[in-house]
Amino acid sequence: MSGKCAAALLSLIVLTPCAGRAQTPPPIPAEEISVEKAIKPGPNVFVTTGAWAGAGAIYVFSADDLTYKGDYATGMQPQFTLSPGADTGFVASAFPKRIMYGPVEAIIQKFDIATLKTQQEAAILPKFAQLSPQQGQIQVSADGARAYVQNATPATSVTVVDLKSGKTTAEVPIPGCWQINLAPDGAHFSSLCGDGSILTVKICPDGKATGQARSKPIFDVEKDPLFAQSQRVEGDLTFVSYSGVFYRVSDKGDTAQLVDTYAFTKGIDGDWAPGGYAIMGYSAPYGIMFVAMHSGSKEGGHKDGSEEIWAVDLAHKAVLYRSVAKGLTQIAVSQGKIPLVFGVANHGGGLFRFEVDPTARFAAKLTHQIVLRDAAAVVVR
Repeated sequence: MSGKCAAALLSLIVLTPCAGRAQTPPPIPAEEISVEKAIKPGPNVFVTTGAWAGAGAIYVFSADDLTYKGDYATGMQPQFTLSPGADTGFVASAFPKRIMYGPVEAIIQKFDIATLKTQQEAAILPKFAQLSPQQGQIQVSADGARAYVQNATPATSVTVVDLKSGKTTAEVPIPGCWQINLAPDGAHFSSLCGDGSILTVKICPDGKATGQARSKPIFDVEKDPLFAQSQRVEGDLTFVSYSGVFYRVSDKGDTAQLVDTYAFTKGIDGDWAPGGYAIMGYSAPYGIMFVAMHSGSKEGGHKDGSEEIWAVDLAHKAVLYRSVAKGLTQIAVSQGKIPLVFGVANHGGGLFRFEVDPTARFAAKLTHQIVLRDAAAVVVR
């Protein structure tokens, strides 16, 4: 390059920025950061997340479109339930001081659903069952006076807590039995037992246990065990077995009584069976039980995720529709005019919303889904 050309290029490089300088952009408006005083109104979906790696949470989403509303922080392996009016949440969880060893503080947290703010804390025995979040590990009486928490050391018992005082009123041994199925009146609860019976425990108004009694064997634990989850159907408890048999049990008296059984998988090809952890959801307005199902049933496959959701008419004992639904391990069903089925995938980390068409034999269609790590249990209210 000649000296004359080099000088011209240098002049261009120096002069061009000055000649074409852009105007200074206007300042960006200051952003105002605020916190909503309450979550948005409307029906809610509550998803409990829990992991041994650290704290858990209760996430709140809109039942209409899974829009995120907020969350409530908990300790490790939280167990969650709602008050009967769904305006208050209760969580039992652990706060280990050193995570892997040392002292553990276990508490019940009572919080307001609208504001997601803590209203009360009550210390409980650190022996409460620390396992993947699931139904029946904590229950609250209809009047909100008492909470019941499942313990496992591995010996099983139930802690009864007076929520007004925050004090434990009793620890009730339930040897060989599991899960708290609280009666609507709160005067007793029932638990499934390892010998096939059901234990009924009576509770006094002061929160003390006044007596307990076992039923005759109701199911065969060797040939066809029951999932611990139950659903209320016209006042009775309904369980489902590993092979797909409904057991309807009355828990109104001193001891539980078997009312009826119905094998809803009988005559259907493919070795279909329920699978997951909380795999039933009941639509009371329509009398339909929705069940998460998978094919190729085998020993040890009772925790396998779903391939389909079956809509079962309990009054007429008929499977009405089988909808595609992959990987669900827990489901919950809304009680509105248009039933909604919500499911979580413990093994995959997701939340799913299905809309049900009552005019099409209760077919369920997937409408929304989101990724949600450690999603374990779901409640809709």
